[in-house]
Amino acid sequence: MAKTMRTAALLAPRRFGIIERSAPSAAPGEVVVRTAATAVCHTDLGIYAGEHPGVRYPVVLGHESTGVVEAIGDDVSGLAPGQPVIINPIISCGHCDSCRRGAPHLCRNAGLFGREVDGSLSELVNLPSRYIHALPPGMPLADATLIETLATVRHAQQRLAVAAGESIVVLGMGTTGLLHARLAVLAGAGTVIGVSRSRWKLEMAQRMGVHHVLDTGAELAVDEVLRLTGGDGADVVIDTVGGDATLKAGIDMLRPGGRYSPYAVSHACCPAFTTFPLYYKEISIIGSRALHPTDMAPSIDLVAAGKVDVAGFVSATYPLSHTAEAFEQYERNPGRVLRIVIDSKS
Repeated sequence: MAKTMRTAALLAPRRFGIIERSAPSAAPGEVVVRTAATAVCHTDLGIYAGEHPGVRYPVVLGHESTGVVEAIGDDVSGLAPGQPVIINPIISCGHCDSCRRGAPHLCRNAGLFGREVDGSLSELVNLPSRYIHALPPGMPLADATLIETLATVRHAQQRLAVAAGESIVVLGMGTTGLLHARLAVLAGAGTVIGVSRSRWKLEMAQRMGVHHVLDTGAELAVDEVLRLTGGDGADVVIDTVGGDATLKAGIDMLRPGGRYSPYAVSHACCPAFTTFPLYYKEISIIGSRALHPTDMAPSIDLVAAGKVDVAGFVSATYPLSHTAEAFEQYERNPGRVLRIVIDSKS
């Protein structure tokens, strides 16, 4: 194994440097992965722009990542050098109350690989084997980075208990919105409605089986959602946009007794929000945090079986040495991007 490796380190907001670091080795229970591809998402973009005050620089970003096993430590089973893998980036302590009751994604001391723990924008990374999941041979590793996002979407829909025959509205047709819409179709939803201002994303949603697409903002979609649901309102609204407008509109779209998923992560307050609809319509707001480890294998299977086609989500690919350019382009044109991928092999 190489003694040094290249790493794209974020030295300060909007300032990357390509540096040499010591290559990791596999301690007992650990796996060293040679990184192949890292997808860049809005979380990464926020850290890059300095919008996460708790982040300490320098930091190595990257949490939606795939690669090939380079080496395994003692006491590791089920993995072997040369095997393609994907990383579960939700790092848990293993001993808090959440971890003890089998909810490591709710760990009180949790960190994110690529934020609290240096991530995958390196040629090599090492992690305990429990975070490494085998991929089927031949699966394109750049496309497979989407599986981690799919696992978070699956986790949210498991909590929502999306059922056959229900009407589902997905606000926003970015990567997570498209995946939410596809899983709702696979769940047998009677009506899946996608809402977005981006025509090309709506066209992609239609190719993924969405029944109705609305080319408008959430606020202006309420009446049409009510019409499409026969005046009843939707059983479920999933918000992948976030903010005041989508929260209010999403609740207005719901039938009495409906469920609302605030899937989009936001720290912003919603001063227009009132709890009255929660009482009057008995709305359930169901949160979801990241993914549970048990969401990974079913998500891999969905992609491997062709039920979720992740080809076409990668908008552009950049070599590790051009990481700064990749983030600059993403920040400049976020509406034209689903996922940018950094190729650590080049």
